[in-house]
Amino acid sequence: MALQLGRAIGRGARRSLSISGIVALVLMICYQVLFVGSFNAVIVDTLPSGVRSGDAGIGFALPLPTEVAAGLAVVALLLGIGVFLVTARLFARDISALSSLPGNLFTRRLGRAFLSALVVSVVLGVAIPVGFVLLFVPGLFLAVTFQFAVFVVAVKDAGPIEAFRRSWELASGNRWRLLALVVLFGVIGAVGGVLGTLFALVSPSVGQLASLVINSVVLILMYGIIAESFVQLRSGSVSSASSFV
Repeated sequence: MALQLGRAIGRGARRSLSISGIVALVLMICYQVLFVGSFNAVIVDTLPSGVRSGDAGIGFALPLPTEVAAGLAVVALLLGIGVFLVTARLFARDISALSSLPGNLFTRRLGRAFLSALVVSVVLGVAIPVGFVLLFVPGLFLAVTFQFAVFVVAVKDAGPIEAFRRSWELASGNRWRLLALVVLFGVIGAVGGVLGTLFALVSPSVGQLASLVINSVVLILMYGIIAESFVQLRSGSVSSASSFV
């Protein structure tokens, strides 16, 4: 089955603008504020005496001791994996169901799904940057091929190996179209980054908070489009004849 890009973008945006999308956006913003605020608190505590965070270009920081802030940053980072899992579950439903928020989507086999998503995130978090650094193309190939892995974990309760295998199958035959989506995401992300930079002219804290909100909106839009692509492709088998390898 060939991915319909126009439909993926249009219906993906509708998913992002639904009740489920709004809930996911709030969760995303909360997670990012918690992580960045605690991480910045650790950085601020390491600054030499007399150097203010604003002078060092550091944004907002939570008023926490270093040890507490470091622990909270780790917890927030792990919480982010849960947020992405729940977002995938919310979005990978029929559009008509996105106004509802069933409790089982937030709790179903969450421990197992979390561990699988953690492994997937770590593997891709290492492999993709390394691929970009080495020859660029391998990193791009991995980013395109395995962008459905977290959705497979979230929706199918699959383990990491099954998630990678299934994502490969879904991407086969559609990698050029999926590459177009990756490029689109890059452009949208770049525009969001420019807007965040403009807010930073007011103050580092305002700029960082604005960037977090904008980044969250971009991520939710991306997830909506990826979810629609996932829903399209999982409904039938795809041929790998036109895939780029």
